[in-house]
Amino acid sequence: MGKVWNVSSPAERQSFKSGPERAEGGYNPSRLRIKRRSRISIIYVLILVSCLTISGAAGQGASKPANTKPDYSKEAFVDEDDSTKIVFENDGTGTRETSVRIRIQSDAGVQRYGVLTFPYQSAAENVEIDYVRVQKPEGAVITTPPENIQDMAADITRQAPFYSDHREKQVAVKGLGVGDVLESRARWHVTKPLASGQFWFAFNFSHDFIMLHEEIQISVPRERVVKWKSRDPKPVITEEGSRRIFTWTNFQLEHKSSEQDKKDQQEKIHQAARGMLPPADVQISTFQSWEDVGAWYNGLQQERVKPSAEVRVKAADLTKNASDENAKLHAIYDYVSTQFRYIGVAFGIGRYQPHSAAEVLSNQYGDCKDKHTLLASLLDAAGITAYPALISTARDIDVDVPSPGQFDHVITAVPQGGGFTWLDTTPEVAPFAYLISPLRDKRALVIPVGKPATLVTTAADPPAPGLQTFRIEAKLSDTGTLDG
Repeated sequence: MGKVWNVSSPAERQSFKSGPERAEGGYNPSRLRIKRRSRISIIYVLILVSCLTISGAAGQGASKPANTKPDYSKEAFVDEDDSTKIVFENDGTGTRETSVRIRIQSDAGVQRYGVLTFPYQSAAENVEIDYVRVQKPEGAVITTPPENIQDMAADITRQAPFYSDHREKQVAVKGLGVGDVLESRARWHVTKPLASGQFWFAFNFSHDFIMLHEEIQISVPRERVVKWKSRDPKPVITEEGSRRIFTWTNFQLEHKSSEQDKKDQQEKIHQAARGMLPPADVQISTFQSWEDVGAWYNGLQQERVKPSAEVRVKAADLTKNASDENAKLHAIYDYVSTQFRYIGVAFGIGRYQPHSAAEVLSNQYGDCKDKHTLLASLLDAAGITAYPALISTARDIDVDVPSPGQFDHVITAVPQGGGFTWLDTTPEVAPFAYLISPLRDKRALVIPVGKPATLVTTAADPPAPGLQTFRIEAKLSDTGTLDG
């Protein structure tokens, strides 16, 4: 599949380290259709609007003065132009180009954009930085030289060598100061698709700072069937030769009131805690069904989950004192949950294919899909069936756009009775069958062996009621002092 690009604006991605949190929202139905309306109806509407306007002006007397130009002088920075252009090919390869023009107006702006970061996965793509330059108020241009660009391993790679293809190019911007305009342009080339012949993408517009102009353009082969969805702003769809081009244009010209902003932030926090943030602002995918997504992921993981000799020996040792299947299940869950360090890499960032169960067993750590793979492999060696379940910790699944990009986590579904027992080994200290609240009552893509993948809703309640006990032994003196 082509590259997964799940991003917000180029400015948020590139700096890029302290960029604001993405804002996401819900959408119109996928495969939207443009409806043509009668020209005659439009003419009548225009005439009616014109008449009403003239009548209103006559009744009100002199017109109100035009709005004055907004004052952005107190902003730390102003993003004047922000552009993302993506070209997807049928084989899943593609190119993404981002360019930004940012006016720096304070020391905070200098601090924020003094070092730009361009992350990439070296095994699947490369990144070229066309330029990073600073325009001074007097007109001089200072271009950051190539020697200021450092290619280094990402932080997660230094913590966990499993993810050694994670790299980033860091650029120390030369000559940046208050009053300058920072310009940059970079291009990512996907040379090795994550799924041959497939691509998908998600994008979020900027809502947290002043943005005078923001544009995203996605070009796909004209005859390729894609599923897509977006909310305001709506795209302009054009065709040029063999390409179909979707273009969205956006801007953020004013801040919300402090009261409204506080209210929105609180709502966002509550939504995030419940795992119910809305979908991305723009979604596009060549996957036509959730069964297709499941079949693709199963192809990545099915060989990795097969028990090796080492895994079988470990499973036998863990279950030697277990009296029944349930005891075996608990023993293996406890082992993987508590004895393996979880590496907090979101599903899809460290690539989608898990490492083999034998590798995870040897290394004693892994991300969510690695820990599931080891758990399922040990259970298989003990004669217990377990399936991967793709899920999102941040939002419910938008069923209209099947895409691996909607998931950020993998848990385990163990078929029992007429349903599933849900297991998540990543919290490390969670009781058996306990799911953290953002994973409860959520749709997950369960991928069984030999059957089509299907969306299944997880348990709504924890396996046992929550209980908190507080006890204090203390003495209260005559002066009101509590000593305990």
